[in-house]
Amino acid sequence: MLAITASKFLALGLISITLCGGAIGTGILFAGYNVAVAKNPEESESLFNTSLMAFALIETFVFLSILIGVVIFFL
Repeated sequence: MLAITASKFLALGLISITLCGGAIGTGILFAGYNVAVAKNPEESESLFNTSLMAFALIETFVFLSILIGVVIFFL
């Protein structure tokens, strides 16, 4: 029983890697957006829409990993 509990907490700990990756990816995404708008301000609306779609994709993977971790923890 102790090994099962330990593996559940290990799974929750591994989720923090996904959270860190999502934070780093979001930072890189919006840093690239700022650089792109600085180089081409006429396309700022198109770039912003594309950046928001990429942000939604990143956050989808983060929320999915949290959901999987909670399911693992409570099973």
